[in-house]
Amino acid sequence: MSPNNSSEKPLNPNEHLHIPKWVNEDYFLPILQKDVDNFDRIVHFVPIAATAPGENYTSIMIRVIVDILLKDGSEQKVSYILKTMLVADSGADVVSGLGLFPKERKMYEVHIPQFVKLYKEAGQEIELAPKCLHVEATAELITLVFEDLSRQNFRNFDRLRGFDLPHMRQVLRKLAELHAASVVAKEINGPYDSLYSISMYNEKSRELFVTLGKMRQEQFLKAMRTWDLEDAESYIARMLNPMEVFEEALRINQVDENEFNVLNHGDCWSNNIMFNYKDNGEIDRTLFVDLQIGKWGSPAQDLWYLITTSASLDIKVKEFDHFIHIYHQRLAECLQLLNYSKPIPTLRDLHIMMLKYGFWGPLTSMGVMVATLMPTDKDANMKMLLAPGPEADALRYRTFINPYYAKAMKVLLPFFDYKGLLKSN
Repeated sequence: MSPNNSSEKPLNPNEHLHIPKWVNEDYFLPILQKDVDNFDRIVHFVPIAATAPGENYTSIMIRVIVDILLKDGSEQKVSYILKTMLVADSGADVVSGLGLFPKERKMYEVHIPQFVKLYKEAGQEIELAPKCLHVEATAELITLVFEDLSRQNFRNFDRLRGFDLPHMRQVLRKLAELHAASVVAKEINGPYDSLYSISMYNEKSRELFVTLGKMRQEQFLKAMRTWDLEDAESYIARMLNPMEVFEEALRINQVDENEFNVLNHGDCWSNNIMFNYKDNGEIDRTLFVDLQIGKWGSPAQDLWYLITTSASLDIKVKEFDHFIHIYHQRLAECLQLLNYSKPIPTLRDLHIMMLKYGFWGPLTSMGVMVATLMPTDKDANMKMLLAPGPEADALRYRTFINPYYAKAMKVLLPFFDYKGLLKSN
């Protein structure tokens, strides 16, 4: 906690964000009473956006900065991150239909504490996510309040640059720790809630994804011709139509219980990973945030998603096999540490999984990577991305011709092709 300086006005990264009226002093009073020793009263309360436009699509993220008075007469400044559901006209119905907030609530209340306990009992202190200080669930709304990691100097890496090798190494190791604990927890506690069997791609979401795919297709194919892509027409001719994309997405989300499966993070990209650093610049701690899309299934999902969206372009393809090796090494260590009872998957097993479920690569690159590589844009939000009409079409086209995205696709499409992951002629 830093000394009070209420004359400084905090920088709001998104002036366009509507902050609900209920995010106020009365709401935070019981949270502060529980969290802060010797708390007396609130002196000054400021809620601002926690993220810039285009950094988060599925929730409202608010940083709450509070100057407080302690019982000894001293003042302190504290801050929290409040995460709540989108308002009705901003894509909330779509997000709500995906069950994201009930999953995240369960992850923070049940599973993350279970996983951390497993490591502690095995003699290791391993942290996976920030502390969740408050959960409120009503019929209409789920709200979570977290420690503000920025107070411990945590920050995101530049998503447009992508992770270099040291950052990828840390994230892959942390992912292996999360996955290993999830597997052993299932052995001890039995299967996960059916919530975690539901992918974003399911029969209820078919119409949404196919409709959205049709709205995107014309602009996407038009944009491909601007990417300076060798044999562009060959790739264009082999693009799956929206229905085919959805069917492939359904297929790779089917779980084979005879294989090695984990509880995937599900949205494992750079903005959902935070780091703090030692004085010499080395990474000290790594934590996952945004645990809304957990899915039981092949670890290939998180691996493809992470590498595709978040490795820097110069190593995305070049270090691909190395990434799988880093992950496998830590996974095997953790499964052994936690006394996993079944055979530990070999490195070869993992490479086979990466091919079997390889459509996660193209699916991620043509889906979420469009958003993750889009520079900050006040119009980049769930409502606009899902809207029909010329204005939304123009935004979609702008995202597809974005130079960061075009350069990534110029590297990834041939890579997917050589792996046999694209439609053949």
